Amino acid sequence: MKHLQQIEPGLNAYTVSFDSSLLNTLRTMFDRSLRERLNREGYAYLFAGMEQVNIQLKLEELQFHVTSYGTAPLLWISSNNAHTYTLFRSFMDELDIMDDIKELVDFDDHIEVYCCFFVVGKKMDRQTWHNDYVDGANGYTLITPLFDLDKSHGNLMYKDELSAIKSYEYKTNEAIIFGDGFEHATEPYPETDTLRVMLSFTFGTDKAEYWDTLKETIGNQSNYMILPCGHEKGTCQCCAA
Repeated sequence: MKHLQQIEPGLNAYTVSFDSSLLNTLRTMFDRSLRERLNREGYAYLFAGMEQVNIQLKLEELQFHVTSYGTAPLLWISSNNAHTYTLFRSFMDELDIMDDIKELVDFDDHIEVYCCFFVVGKKMDRQTWHNDYVDGANGYTLITPLFDLDKSHGNLMYKDELSAIKSYEYKTNEAIIFGDGFEHATEPYPETDTLRVMLSFTFGTDKAEYWDTLKETIGNQSNYMILPCGHEKGTCQCCAA
């Protein structure tokens, strides 16, 4: 591999360093379209973690779908149309890691980017241990801070080969990339007035045969999704519903 560095032997998790200026387009998009709105008093309920969130935001050409991980106080704000998806995707294109990912998954022609997210919170009051994929999904997740995190903001907890709990410290010029078998959780942190904003992508195989496995975990994360076949979710018969 040219760019990816395994975080420790035996774990399906890697890091990649990059020039943080690659985040500038998405930083501007978040600041201009979402930051002020999410800080309004009327939107405080979104971060309470008392109920499942499922709303849509339309801001001229930009469209977002906002959901939560169950009742945990963490918002997954995904691109909800082709234009917004394309702006997100430009970061992955510039990151230049697809050749490395090809060494990790079974693919036909290329690595497909399925979904793009801002992951936003003001607190995390619980440990939600989970795997992003079931075994054999041939999919990966990338997470990196969009802005510098406050010292109080939680990092990433994960379990090593012996199930010992460890912590990965987020950096604004580094992303962590992980696939099936990597059990992790957001480190709990107290309520803060400063938004904790992460950038996340799901991506992997372009083979439709893996969709049944992939969809078990990522199939309902967003309304707008590019399937392994390359088509927008809901527009083809290549992948089972």
